[in-house]
Amino acid sequence: MTKLTEFSMKNVAAVCIVIWLLIAGGCYAARNLKVESMPDISYPIVIISTDYTAPPKDVMELVTKPLEKAVAGMQGLKNVSSSSQDNYSQIVIQLEQGKKPDDVKKDVESLIANVRLPQGSEKPKVLTAGFASEPIYHLALYAEEGTNQTELDQAFKDMILPGLEGIRGVDHVDSFGNREAVLTIKLDGAAMNRYGLTPREVSGFIQGALVSSPAGTVDFNGNHQMLRVKGQLDSIYSLDHMKIGTPEGDTLLLKQIAKVEAISESANTARLDGKPAITVLLYKTKDANTVEFAGEVDKQISSWQKSLKGVKFHLVLNGATSVKESIHGMVQEGGLGALLASLMILIFLRNVKMTFIVLVSIPLSILVTLLFMNPFGISLNIMTLGGMAIAIGRVVDDSIVVIENIYSQMEKAQERSESVIKLATQQVASAITSSTLTTVGVFAPIGFVSGIVGEVFRPFALTLICALLSSLLVALTVIPMLAKLMVLKGNSIPHQNEKQATLFMLRYQKMLEWSLTNRIKTLLFAAILFVLSIVVTVPHLATSFMPANASERQMVFTIQMPRGTSQEMMNAQSKEIETLLQDARNASGQPIFSYNESIMGADWADIYTESSTYADAKLAFKQYKGKIAELLPKDAKVSGKVFAFGPGTGSGVDFSYLLTGDDQLYLQLAAQQIENKLSEFPELTEIKNSLSEIKTEVEITVDEGKAMLYGFTAAQVLENVNSWIKEEKLGDLTFNHITYATKVMLDNKYKDSMDKLGGYMLKSANGKRVQINEIAKIKQINAPVSISREMQSQVLTVTAQIDSADKGGISKKISTELAKIELPLGVSREVKGVSGDINKSFMEMFMAMGASIFIVYLVMVIAFGNASAPFAILFCLPLAAIGGLLGLFVTGESLNVTSLIGFLMLIGIVVTNAIVLIDRVQQLVQQGHPLRQSLIEAGMTRLRPIIMTAGATIMALMPLALGLSKGTIVSKGLAVVVIGGLSTSTLLTLVVVPIMYEWIYAIKMRRRIG
Repeated sequence: MTKLTEFSMKNVAAVCIVIWLLIAGGCYAARNLKVESMPDISYPIVIISTDYTAPPKDVMELVTKPLEKAVAGMQGLKNVSSSSQDNYSQIVIQLEQGKKPDDVKKDVESLIANVRLPQGSEKPKVLTAGFASEPIYHLALYAEEGTNQTELDQAFKDMILPGLEGIRGVDHVDSFGNREAVLTIKLDGAAMNRYGLTPREVSGFIQGALVSSPAGTVDFNGNHQMLRVKGQLDSIYSLDHMKIGTPEGDTLLLKQIAKVEAISESANTARLDGKPAITVLLYKTKDANTVEFAGEVDKQISSWQKSLKGVKFHLVLNGATSVKESIHGMVQEGGLGALLASLMILIFLRNVKMTFIVLVSIPLSILVTLLFMNPFGISLNIMTLGGMAIAIGRVVDDSIVVIENIYSQMEKAQERSESVIKLATQQVASAITSSTLTTVGVFAPIGFVSGIVGEVFRPFALTLICALLSSLLVALTVIPMLAKLMVLKGNSIPHQNEKQATLFMLRYQKMLEWSLTNRIKTLLFAAILFVLSIVVTVPHLATSFMPANASERQMVFTIQMPRGTSQEMMNAQSKEIETLLQDARNASGQPIFSYNESIMGADWADIYTESSTYADAKLAFKQYKGKIAELLPKDAKVSGKVFAFGPGTGSGVDFSYLLTGDDQLYLQLAAQQIENKLSEFPELTEIKNSLSEIKTEVEITVDEGKAMLYGFTAAQVLENVNSWIKEEKLGDLTFNHITYATKVMLDNKYKDSMDKLGGYMLKSANGKRVQINEIAKIKQINAPVSISREMQSQVLTVTAQIDSADKGGISKKISTELAKIELPLGVSREVKGVSGDINKSFMEMFMAMGASIFIVYLVMVIAFGNASAPFAILFCLPLAAIGGLLGLFVTGESLNVTSLIGFLMLIGIVVTNAIVLIDRVQQLVQQGHPLRQSLIEAGMTRLRPIIMTAGATIMALMPLALGLSKGTIVSKGLAVVVIGGLSTSTLLTLVVVPIMYEWIYAIKMRRRIG
């Protein structure tokens, strides 16, 4: 380390060039870094989704089970859960620690490639999930006066959608409410039966007449020409008058058995403030820069606003806005922290030049960190910026120790020369190196923390490590060089005010001498303080997985109507809710909501809105959620959320109670018991279970004997019934120069009752015809809306949200009460949700802390060359816990993963002061000074740098602890813990560590003499 200092002082010009290169490189890297709200979190799950038109039981038997069986033997599998619903199967594969979802996705795709699925099943889709899989941009399009909905649909299809899909970095675009030209051929069931036709036969006639295909080539006098055969159906009129033959040999026109309709149709409906609209959601690729991506969308919309005069664009949500606000907040808090730290240094040094020299370490360390973030693939987000903001208080520590020692030595020196600066730097070089390496070593175990905690905090740790190592390099090279250039030849270092200095030092000296003489009393006081801090604070601390996220003003109300609700009824219900939100006013008559946008399906609706600046978003959501519930019918449900900024929990639900058993009736009884008990807790909301909703299904039971008389098997009956009720898509066809999505279906009025279903005519392979009700019984049965399974066994899950900051405490209390309930025979239970996340993450963090202490001790043993001095230094760690716990208690912050990261940081930070102190003690002892005198003199000489470094760190973290901006949400609890812990440890370390060192030294001497 001494050679680095000598090199920098001899080669000033070269070091200056390197500095400017680093500044330029850091500035360039900052402009090119990927900007995100959070690190790109890849949740350790892989999802298999499959569409298959069938009820839940058949979906489970024919699709879910075969796929589950195919992946059950995979390596690295932690859990497999599935949900089978109407027409849809979803399997969630949870992975063991260390498995990469993208790699596992490829394995899953190869494993399920050969699984035989039923005819009509779509190809399974394999997906991964992560923070980057959320929509980045949400906007609504609507037509202003003078433009109709058809023109809006056309503009979206021809110009807007292709433009959005062509933006660099777009993954996919989802749209709702956009209509397309559809040609429906609705078959008349009565006429079909009368003429002895089946839907399959009619579809075959239509497809045969629509044929247009090459038939080969012909040779006309040596001229080869392509030959194409095509039908004459090029208009709706010609389609309507298409001829169809009946089994009896008659000829019909299509219009005699079907109605051809050309309409504009949408699978769902969207409205903005009561006007028809098109909702658009944009998703970016994993590698795309959020801010740049949103900027490109903004530019594209800006150009359309000029060219598409009749189309208006309304921004609902722009993810880049939150990113910019959070980054601005973190930069602002970091800058304010740097300013406060510099004022603290100036107060102690009382020298502007020396203060400036110290402050150089902040921008240099940060710029070097930015330079190295890109090669490591680390983006600029609130976690990495939080790491830099927290590093600001720590990166000046090494420079403070160096400059303070240079300052002190130059005050004492008769002749000021380069040798004084070299000697001063050399005296503290080993201390600051070992203290920085111990702090860096503390973060190594984070690399082994799994799940979301590891994904979120790993970039944070890497950023902080890079900043700390950079600050060490700056302290040993740049600081001595600048001291030589700016201070050596000047007269900026005045003589110390001895009287004032002596007064301050004497007070500490008396306290230290008394403590060394009364070791038992001092240690007993520290121990009592430690125990009291745990007893008083820990039982009253709320526990949660992550800190409460900063709420946005945007929110969504999700409406789920009873099954079978018509789209017309859903539309009317949604309009009623939209009117309620539009008319909402506060006590001053100001509107509570600024807009509302609704997206509707057959029996559901999502209503997006934004609270105005006059209203509290969470309060407004809670109040109007209740009002909406009053408008809905009995079996309807309303849920939703206020959008929040920051990481969520790993499980998505706060409380989850898993019931497993073979008997579905027993499972339902157990679920009812659990739900009844949960309803007694006022802290719980949205209590529901996965089998709470029952729907009716139509079941056709084939009489095998009767069916055989007509030449039918059950499979043939299935095939025939399917042809009557299914919607057959003929693809995009052009009629009258307009392209329509064309489909053939039975008119709904012929399939709205069991009697009509029973009247369908079936045709066997040998030509015999019979109605369904002649060979089968038709009845309605009750069935679950969805069927859940876990590890290939049927399960039932009861879930609830916890409306409290103390999610861990509430979850524990509820689990204890539920454990007292006696469940039906054969039903087992398991608690999941946020409590599982807390237990797992806290355990890993405690293990990381234990590993960090061993790493810190190992680094110090290597640095000091013995084990006794580092052992004495470790006694400052319990002293830090006192302040950390008191900080959480006083500020009302919960004990969560971020605050535990704060305690982890304290392990590395608080030993720094003790290392600086004990390093000087050992230097004096080696020079022949008595131990007691060495302890007192080292305490006197190191008092100012210790208080300066601690004070600078505390002041730098103060803006983060106050949490004045959105971006500090993750750093707030961490900063509170570090400030509290560093405050108590600094005060107590100055007396407790010298006592422990003297005690251990005395024991060593006695053993040596003995």
